[in-house]
Amino acid sequence: MGLPILNLSLQRTNPALFADQLRKACHEIGFFLLKHDIPEVVCTRALSETHQFFQRPLDEKMTISYEKSPAFRGYMPLGVENTEGIVDGRDQIEYAAEYVKTKEYIGQAEQGPLHHRLKATNPWPDSIQPTLRPAIMGYVTGVLGVADRLRDAMCLALNVDAHGISSLFGKSDGGEQNFWSMKLVSYPPAPSVTCAKTTESFQGVGAHTDSNFLTLICQDAHSSGLQVQNVQGDWVDVPPTESNIMICNIGELSEVWSGGYFLATPHRVVRHTSNTHSRTSLPIFYNPKLDAVLEPINIKNLPWERVQQNQLRRKHNKLINCVGQNSFKSLARSHPNIFEKHHSDLTILKDGTIVKRQG
Repeated sequence: MGLPILNLSLQRTNPALFADQLRKACHEIGFFLLKHDIPEVVCTRALSETHQFFQRPLDEKMTISYEKSPAFRGYMPLGVENTEGIVDGRDQIEYAAEYVKTKEYIGQAEQGPLHHRLKATNPWPDSIQPTLRPAIMGYVTGVLGVADRLRDAMCLALNVDAHGISSLFGKSDGGEQNFWSMKLVSYPPAPSVTCAKTTESFQGVGAHTDSNFLTLICQDAHSSGLQVQNVQGDWVDVPPTESNIMICNIGELSEVWSGGYFLATPHRVVRHTSNTHSRTSLPIFYNPKLDAVLEPINIKNLPWERVQQNQLRRKHNKLINCVGQNSFKSLARSHPNIFEKHHSDLTILKDGTIVKRQG
């Protein structure tokens, strides 16, 4: 069975029907394809600029290396990220909501909650590719607008007042912005295989659930590799999509907020030997404010239609309802060397909780 396809235009013409379609998709599989209304040029430009960056020499890409960033931002070459200890096969840049470095902010990051260390600015390659920043930020603005509409529809689907949760996402009250983050990703073709196994594949990124609230992805149309695990435990291929279609999935924070009604679904990326081109992907991880805490809602009156669940779940993965803490958990696990380099006074417990080292 393929992923359900939703049309965002229905959210305006018939919001109740769209909300019910969204409810079923988020409840039964946690993944769906979305026909959106972001101008096509916004997505294609962002994909093109990303592809151009990854074609540059390594020394140019390393000018924005994430090794310098305590907030895990910047360029990461092939092989530095892992999923549960297994190396992922992708080049990428990590970006997130930017915070102005004032004296007040620096003091807050050093003395406040540990997850405030994620507040930072982004290292943009303006000196070598000044066109990347405006292309990506135009894309971010468009996708966040779509995410806001999906969030309100999710509230309608769950019979929750949208105003209650929207305040956690910031800006409407003139306060702090929501903590979005994103990856600019290039999955190179798999190594050639000189044997009869032409369908052999290699890990692009291992099976995992996203730590955020909602993920939205625009990818290039010529190759795929993304796979979703359905509730029966089978891996379903997500086909290549045109720029007018986004892949969307529920994150751990939505699962916590919905009392388990919405499903944070395991997914992975495989690099097939049959792929002849690199795959470019632009996932945006939509979140409330960094300090927001999402309390579970009452789901007693919602129809339960998920009859089976046989998916992979990380054995020691505490679903933390604070945005910043759950985000820090994910970054620290994926990048242990950077965590140790910049946060040697901290340690990550078996369940993912980050605490100060004792002694």
